[in-house]
Amino acid sequence: MTPVSLHFHPASEAPARQLAAHLDVPCHPIHIHTFPDGESRVRIHPVTGTALLFVSLDRPNEKLIQTLFAAGALKENGADRIVLVAPYLCYMRQDTAFEAGDAVSQRLMAGILSGFFDRIVTVDPHLHRIHSLREIFPDCETDALGAAPLIADLLAAEPASGPRILVGPDSESEQWVRAIADRAGLPFTVATKQRFNDRDVAVSLPETPPLHNVHAILIDDILSSGGTLSRCANAVLKAGARKVEVIVVHDLGDSAVRDKLQKDGIARLRSTDSVPAPSNALPLAPLLADALINEKTGPR
Repeated sequence: MTPVSLHFHPASEAPARQLAAHLDVPCHPIHIHTFPDGESRVRIHPVTGTALLFVSLDRPNEKLIQTLFAAGALKENGADRIVLVAPYLCYMRQDTAFEAGDAVSQRLMAGILSGFFDRIVTVDPHLHRIHSLREIFPDCETDALGAAPLIADLLAAEPASGPRILVGPDSESEQWVRAIADRAGLPFTVATKQRFNDRDVAVSLPETPPLHNVHAILIDDILSSGGTLSRCANAVLKAGARKVEVIVVHDLGDSAVRDKLQKDGIARLRSTDSVPAPSNALPLAPLLADALINEKTGPR
């Protein structure tokens, strides 16, 4: 059996320890010291065999350097295989140059990570014009896991006090909304979004779905500024919904964003624990463990 250990960035301690418990592997913190000039000193627990490096790459610019240093130190101190477990994988949204001179962050990030890791495991990466991570990580094993079954099972198990409908705030959300609706046995609809800039969007609903007096559950992969979800909630409430809540895979919002969602009539916000947040309601450890168990038992 291949020796496997898990090493976590301090910002991801709670979900990392849950994953280590599910896998029944040793768990070690990555020690990080920040110098007055902003540079980082990184120290790992030396191991042999396979090292799982667990870090959620939200607010990534500082974490990325620390993660790469940790991966390099693991390699130099005995690990022969390094797997990045990043429930949220950063810089996946820009997959093309929208203006001349734009850095295509998705492609560049894939090139950087491929040089340090043998395998990358993530959850619902934000992909637009490509169909799989393999297209941008040709030299690295990749697993893009989906949280839709977890969300669907949560909704299916909850008691309902009346009719419910799932709502996707834009066309990009349809893949998650449809998968959850099919598994949970719920109706769904998808709104249309027009974006003017990072924080200014307009959302319109199709005329067909009956929203009067229903419990509407907005589904999306990422909460960031909250603009799209707020506009969608406004439209759903205007159409007569009696209650609106939100479930997202990755909650990247801050306290101001959450306050705004509440003021805009959203009764509850829930998310997976891919990114530490007050909204965390769905642990990803079982999903991640299922994908990673072959690091202990299966051939590579």
